[in-house]
Amino acid sequence: MQIYRHTSKALDVLLSREERLVYALCREEISDALLAERTLLPLDTLRGILARLQAQGLIEAVASTQDAPRSKPEEPDALALKKARLIAALEAELGEKAQKYRAEVERMQTQTELEEWSLKLVLKLRLTISQKVAEALEARIKAVFA
Repeated sequence: MQIYRHTSKALDVLLSREERLVYALCREEISDALLAERTLLPLDTLRGILARLQAQGLIEAVASTQDAPRSKPEEPDALALKKARLIAALEAELGEKAQKYRAEVERMQTQTELEEWSLKLVLKLRLTISQKVAEALEARIKAVFA
């Protein structure tokens, strides 16, 4: 676990919405775990944002604890669980046609990437298969990522 805070450098670059949120929360010293909780961002996405903000000199890491190794195994487990739930949702709505999407689901590296891909799939299904199937799948996907 890392602890971050603002540096004295002036904010002179454009930041994305998520980067602005993280930057604002770093006014006071705050851990990456607490940042993830408050922003609802996946830890891997948050760490990327923190790295970019550090590279721009806007925040700095002020402390580190030994809790970081414990959080790494939880991430893949959470991602694997979401993948399994998404595959089950695909199989429930698409039957055997879901098999052609299994490899794509397994290839995803982050929860954000997985969620974006699944929502794009819903749009594709709306155009190619049926509105009803797409709506049912979208409801299941929202439950997976809620």
